[in-house]
Amino acid sequence: MIDRFTGTYPGYDVGTEEEPARLLARLSALARLIEVSDGRLSAEHLAEAQELIDRADTRLRTAPQHAVVALAGGGGAGKSSLFNALVGLDLAQTGPRRPTTTAPLACAWDPDGARPLLDLLGVPRARQVPRHGALDVTGPLQEPVLSRLVLVDLPDHDSTAAESRTEVDRFAAGADHVIWVLDPQKYADALIHERYLRPLSRHGDVMTVVLNQTDRLPEGGKDACLADLRRLLAADGLADARVVATSVVTGEGIGELRDIVAGVAAGRRAAVLRLSADLDRVAEGFDPEFAGPVPGADPVPARVRAELLERLSAAAGIGAATEDPQAAEAADAGVGEQTKVPPAVPVQTHSVDLAVRGAATELTRGMPEPWAAGVRRVLGRSARRMPAVLETELSVVPVHPPALPSRLRTAAWSVWAGVVLAAIGVAGVTLAAVGVGPFGHGDAWYSALVPLVAGVALMVTGQYARRTWRAAAARARREAIRRELFGRVADVADELLVAPATGELERYREAHALFVATREPLHVR
Repeated sequence: MIDRFTGTYPGYDVGTEEEPARLLARLSALARLIEVSDGRLSAEHLAEAQELIDRADTRLRTAPQHAVVALAGGGGAGKSSLFNALVGLDLAQTGPRRPTTTAPLACAWDPDGARPLLDLLGVPRARQVPRHGALDVTGPLQEPVLSRLVLVDLPDHDSTAAESRTEVDRFAAGADHVIWVLDPQKYADALIHERYLRPLSRHGDVMTVVLNQTDRLPEGGKDACLADLRRLLAADGLADARVVATSVVTGEGIGELRDIVAGVAAGRRAAVLRLSADLDRVAEGFDPEFAGPVPGADPVPARVRAELLERLSAAAGIGAATEDPQAAEAADAGVGEQTKVPPAVPVQTHSVDLAVRGAATELTRGMPEPWAAGVRRVLGRSARRMPAVLETELSVVPVHPPALPSRLRTAAWSVWAGVVLAAIGVAGVTLAAVGVGPFGHGDAWYSALVPLVAGVALMVTGQYARRTWRAAAARARREAIRRELFGRVADVADELLVAPATGELERYREAHALFVATREPLHVR
């Protein structure tokens, strides 16, 4: 996948440049994380992340410095009245009839520049109103810095019309800044808290909560309502959200709300802040899937690999094969360049399975389940192939045994020399017994015992040395066979088990690093 978040995005010549750069880096990490985690993490969660990637790419390429500020709330909360007060014109219909707003109404201070963004947001052209026109008079927000402001009046979130609720849902997810307009009667309505405010608990920086129509409250009632509203917001995870008390009738709080809207527009970073909050929420959902130890530079530790090879070798009967008398005799004889060394028993499938399961347990200890399941899955697939592959690989093993040591030839010559000396001694003793010289006179026959004794001693010593050294050579040859067989097991295990497990663990390590990059805060403190 080509990184969609490299290069330059338009329009960041004003304001803080570091924030857009950090946002793009985080989005790039998330895009790569989606690729690496495909098939491992929840498809639904990955789809949500991909939707954010697509939306962020589109939003950052469409009037990125314009700020879309949407007023949302329930029926009768006074959204349209606040909208008109902020715009300085009576654009939105107000009155006791409900609903008075059935479709989004957008007022743009720069209609030409904002039109692509409004089209993207799905606001009909007939509902796009320019702030400046032939009938315009000086309004409370008519300053040059507001040229990038788009103010949107939304339908009621609690409307009985499904299309109205759909519009609110869409703008709640896509507007750069949302002003939630509540009234004293319904500020505690569970619908708005459970459907919108609580799911947006990471979005405190890109929302404002307004307690409107405070003129309807009795003396002292406003403070009680504000305190209770802040308590509810804290329960929603929005303890730090801005709360403003307003009344279009008395003008209370209108100036403060105008300053907030002006600040959002003047900062020209509303889109960056909103997308960053969305990214925080999506990335936070991955927390449980990356909680746990991260594999080191050697994903499959040498200890785990060594234990796996030992158990696989035992399952393949390598010890029995190298101790088989026929195999030992064949190796001792050094017949040909290849020695057939059949396993003493067939490869034990159950033992192979247990060995692989044990390795999987060690490799995934403490890992999050989605990634641990991936390691077990690749090892399980290979474990089913291992017995047949091992039997094939171990059926004929090229063995190049070490050459017979020269001391064996020395021992053989010693035995033959002893035989010759003993024969001479026997002949001498025999001649002495019958009185034939030179051993037949006096005590001279004792001289015949010297070669006899020396020959016997040389035969016994040479034969013992020959047997000892020959046994040592046979052991060396059997050890060579064992090493060769063990090496074949290691090669098969590395190819079918260690390599796939290493790939899966390295994938998790990369995904974890990308997750950490995605979770980096937008603001450096």
